[in-house]
Amino acid sequence: MPKRSFRPVLTRYTALRGAVVRPCLLLGSAAFVVLALSPAKGSPDGHPVPGHKPGLHGAATSPAIPDRTTTSPTDTGPNGSAGTPPSTRDNGKPDSATASPGAKPPSAPKPDPLQETSKALRIAHTPAEARALERRAETLRQKNLSASTRLLLENADSSLKAHDYRKAEAALDNALVLQPDKPFIRRGRARVRYAAGDFEGAISDLGVALQKDPDDPLSWQLLSQVEEERHDLKAALQAARQLLVVDPLASGGAKRVKALQAQLDGRAI
Repeated sequence: MPKRSFRPVLTRYTALRGAVVRPCLLLGSAAFVVLALSPAKGSPDGHPVPGHKPGLHGAATSPAIPDRTTTSPTDTGPNGSAGTPPSTRDNGKPDSATASPGAKPPSAPKPDPLQETSKALRIAHTPAEARALERRAETLRQKNLSASTRLLLENADSSLKAHDYRKAEAALDNALVLQPDKPFIRRGRARVRYAAGDFEGAISDLGVALQKDPDDPLSWQLLSQVEEERHDLKAALQAARQLLVVDPLASGGAKRVKALQAQLDGRAI
């Protein structure tokens, strides 16, 4: 009996096996790893991966997501309404809106050191105490100056001592550009303008400086001097009296008020 050849059978089996095995090899490829991590996305070319059934890997790799159209009994409100978020069940306010027990109330803003010093200067008991408070207040006024502003102020002071008023005023102009929030710089420019004979310019600077810092005794003192030079004794007396309001023990303040009052009344000093 002749032997039958099994080669064609084995060949067809091998071909069948290869057709079955090849798609299964994709399960170990990088494409499957991506699909397993992101079950909602398909392959990079937009087609489903061979052998992949929608929802198969998502059910195996991700937890079950509850149906949002249904409401659990715990989400039912007291009036039978459904869908109330847990964070808004209590009086309709989120949990974050309720203050935690033991929470510290917001701290009050810190008092301004310059204002506190000016208040203390108004009630100073001795001239020595007043001089100390004056120095402290002036230090606070010149606080937080940039290096460029300090250099310009030094140049202005040197130019003023050399009677170069134009150069001193130019330096103070630049300082005001850098830090316009410092009223004492305007007071310094007013002093330069006063020395140069520009009384109107000095009064204009002092008006702006006192509007921003009405407790500055040096500005009131300088304003009184400028007004006296302009022969406006009434304005000079008014400024001298205001000086005694912010600094009752100002050096020579009370004596100057008496002198100006006498001049205004036409009496001999």
